Amino acid sequence: MNKGLLAVGAVALAGLSAAVGWYGVQFLTSSEGEAAGEPSASPSAPAQTVAVTFDVGEIEAEAGGLFTPPECGEEWSADPATAHGISPQVTVESDQTGASATVSFVTDADQATAFLAQQGQLIVTRDGVVVTPDWGNEFVPAYAVASPEGASPAGEPLDFTGASLCDVSAQMSAIWEGFDWATATEEEVAERQAAAAAFEDENADLPAGEYKVYAWTPVILGEPAAAARALIEEGFTDLAYLQYTAGYSPLAGAQELEPYCSESQTQGGTEMLCDVPQEVLTELLEREVPAHYVVEAAPAIAISEAATFTIE
Repeated sequence: MNKGLLAVGAVALAGLSAAVGWYGVQFLTSSEGEAAGEPSASPSAPAQTVAVTFDVGEIEAEAGGLFTPPECGEEWSADPATAHGISPQVTVESDQTGASATVSFVTDADQATAFLAQQGQLIVTRDGVVVTPDWGNEFVPAYAVASPEGASPAGEPLDFTGASLCDVSAQMSAIWEGFDWATATEEEVAERQAAAAAFEDENADLPAGEYKVYAWTPVILGEPAAAARALIEEGFTDLAYLQYTAGYSPLAGAQELEPYCSESQTQGGTEMLCDVPQEVLTELLEREVPAHYVVEAAPAIAISEAATFTIE
């Protein structure tokens, strides 16, 4: 996983995961009821458990190669696809100045299902041609829950304007191409910033056309989702970023982290910086979970029905 992406996204995803985790626990608790999925042999018999752990590298490998998003400028459309009964849904609010897309999940099962998904993966077309903003397609697994009671949250809305669409965003990139922040003067920085702001103003409005917005995601069940569920129930909120945020998680203070975490003084105060090897985290995150937490199923891709809007 790209280290820069993790470091930049950790705080944002932590907030989203906290909301999704809270709702997920509520959905699962109300859906399962008391002792759902537990053995019925004897009230005094211990529940069957299984040892699982959250290994972000293995989860990424499971999702790899399942789906290749279309390229900018390619003609593309897709029929909805459900993965193990789980479907993403996307709703869009739009006007001439931009659009805001919100993704949620539903299931056709009779009880809530915990799984791992990618937050915020959209494909946007205009008149059938891909113009998706460059949000990146690297899979970063996030905990999610789909409930038969209705659509469940999957993060904050994703906003885009005309300037962010891929058929013009290369022009924005060209403004900063070759720019050396280390040697640039204040005047040179201000000049580039002014050029970027002018470009965004000139291209802010969405070009006319029929837009279709699709949400898609890998759906990961099995032991990884069971481990994520148990950890969310303990209060973890940013599982994919623990390599860098372990010092702010329920693992804070663990002796095993001491060689990999240190305090650093910043303008805002003291910050705990971590870079924990994955094998260390994998061991620390191992949990015994009820056997019914593990839903065996192969990784699969789910695609939403397109949300359509037109700009005149």
